[in-house]
Amino acid sequence: MTDEFPWQEVFGLTSQIRRAAASIPTNLAEGCGRWGDGDMGRFVKIAMGSASEVDYLVLLALELTYISPTN
Repeated sequence: MTDEFPWQEVFGLTSQIRRAAASIPTNLAEGCGRWGDGDMGRFVKIAMGSASEVDYLVLLALELTYISPTN
């Protein structure tokens, strides 16, 4: 989806969305590699925060008309 954003956003919104989206499974994987449910829970919460960040950034991209509701 971000491949179609304006080139000016390469180091802005494009980068933020990609980093936050990659952070979700990365944190879940890291939590799985830790010992104890407490650690896993902490990494799930971090992943959920990243998911919320992606959610907002996609809404922002929609408002900026970088994407359409049908994407």
